[in-house]
Amino acid sequence: MSWPWKPVDWKDPEGGVIRFFPYIPTIVLPRKLRPRDDWDGLAFLLHPEERESWEDEEKMEKSGKGSSTMLAIHGGGDLARMLMRMQLLEDINGPKFPDPEPRRLLKLADRDKTPTYFIEPGVEDEDWLAYLEESADEAAKLSRMFLQLFARRRFAKTWKRTQPEVSEPPISEGSETLAIAAGLAATWWRVSESFSTKELQENRNLRFASRLRGALANLSSIKEEPVLIVPIYQDWMKDILATLKTNAEVEDVEADRLEV
Repeated sequence: MSWPWKPVDWKDPEGGVIRFFPYIPTIVLPRKLRPRDDWDGLAFLLHPEERESWEDEEKMEKSGKGSSTMLAIHGGGDLARMLMRMQLLEDINGPKFPDPEPRRLLKLADRDKTPTYFIEPGVEDEDWLAYLEESADEAAKLSRMFLQLFARRRFAKTWKRTQPEVSEPPISEGSETLAIAAGLAATWWRVSESFSTKELQENRNLRFASRLRGALANLSSIKEEPVLIVPIYQDWMKDILATLKTNAEVEDVEADRLEV
């Protein structure tokens, strides 16, 4: 199976389309790999607080007082391992913070007053809070803490297994380098997921799928047969798509209210 470099549409049986845009975190994609501007709403698999975080990161970069990327690297862990390896790659624009592709789409949506949805529930949601607590407990188990002693080796081994799965994108220049960056991002995602359980991952994906359908239903009340675009990590997309195909229940979601 080829690596997901192009947007994929899922048609909701209740009407409308969810368009997944697979991207590489922290990397600016070439124009040929970006989606067209024919969408009616935007949804992020993130909490609404991410908007403010992106604004703070952007101000930090512009002020020259420090690099958000360097702060992330100094924070250590598998994210730092991904970023350090990406910095060594030539002919790519990145790594950068705030995350370039989602940030670009949000700016377009704000400019055009396009309905925007942040799908992740808050801690005031009891079911979601229980999920977060279970996830934290799972990650903190002694068996997984022990793995941290071999974190660098684990990342390297996962990258070695993952990279051959990544096909090059359909562009004329820089395709090999972008494929390496995609492999690094997929490695980071897979290692991160290894600190959870299959059950917890399925519960998260089901909740997100239900809320994506809710966002699309809300958008459908504004425009007939709308397209809701969703930027998503390349390696995560297949799981969310598979969950949507199980006909997840629709959960009500309101558009984010942009303060003017």
